[in-house]
Amino acid sequence: MRKYMAFLLGGLLLLSALTGCRAAQAAAPAPTSAPAPTAVTQVITETPVPAAEALQTLLEEEAVERLQGECVSVVEELPYEVDLDNDGTMETVDLAAYTKADDYPRWAVVLLQNGQEKRSETWIPCDGWYDLWVGDLDNDGGYEIFFHGDTGSDDYMIYGFRADLTPIPFAPDERLYRYGKMEGDQVLNARVEGFEEGHLVVTGPVDMLGTHDGLRHYAVNEAGVMAPLSTVWTFEEERTVTVTKALTAYEAGPRKEPGAAFPLEAGEKLTPLCSDGFSRLWFRTKAGKNGVLLMTPDEENMWLIDGTPEAEFFEVLYYAG
Repeated sequence: MRKYMAFLLGGLLLLSALTGCRAAQAAAPAPTSAPAPTAVTQVITETPVPAAEALQTLLEEEAVERLQGECVSVVEELPYEVDLDNDGTMETVDLAAYTKADDYPRWAVVLLQNGQEKRSETWIPCDGWYDLWVGDLDNDGGYEIFFHGDTGSDDYMIYGFRADLTPIPFAPDERLYRYGKMEGDQVLNARVEGFEEGHLVVTGPVDMLGTHDGLRHYAVNEAGVMAPLSTVWTFEEERTVTVTKALTAYEAGPRKEPGAAFPLEAGEKLTPLCSDGFSRLWFRTKAGKNGVLLMTPDEENMWLIDGTPEAEFFEVLYYAG
């Protein structure tokens, strides 16, 4: 009986740990005494940082100081009361509809603080998908606000705000310039997946070799800017593409620069692992060989490989055409 109770208790503790912050939909973050602020500097690596075990030998480990933050999705609890700035007084976070010149209803983030109302208008429409998060990303005991949603056709935007509704800027992202940027660096063209160890986990458009979205972690750096912790996007979904026309790939070396060239023959199956989202995509062959494709953006054909549209080399690319 004691063994059974110990086993049951262990299972419950494991289930609780796996649930994580994404399950805390209705729980308000409890105010805590403010710890000493911890700075996180932006880490720019030259090596891919995929989760796939196949690339472990290619990586150079770098120490990243991780923040321990709380998080909660509050969209189902609006208007939501929370002590954002940890001063002992509750603030109210809410959303309110407004119309721009195009007469299309969109959301504004609303903050009621010390009897005063502040608003920040967004481009996120009221009739689409959206979510609102509150989390501590700079470990100061207060909370930041993140509002994101679909502006149409899976075009997502993230807005970040401090406790007084001051916008949090995002680090410029050369990859996302290709899709156009709105309102300077106050918006990230991506969507929030959740929080992990104080980091904002986002998915953004990569659209290379049929992969569509990639995953990336963001944190507040010492300059107060939301910046990525890696230069690459990783792919959670394992998707295989089949080569139909021979092409040239390169060995994946320990640095970003490609190694020796080698051919990929028709019939070869590739699993995309990660990408810089701009010119390189790392993959694994069915036989377990790691490689990298050099790709050039092209407005008409998405991407070119050796001057030829990528779709001509593969059997099916899900977004192609």
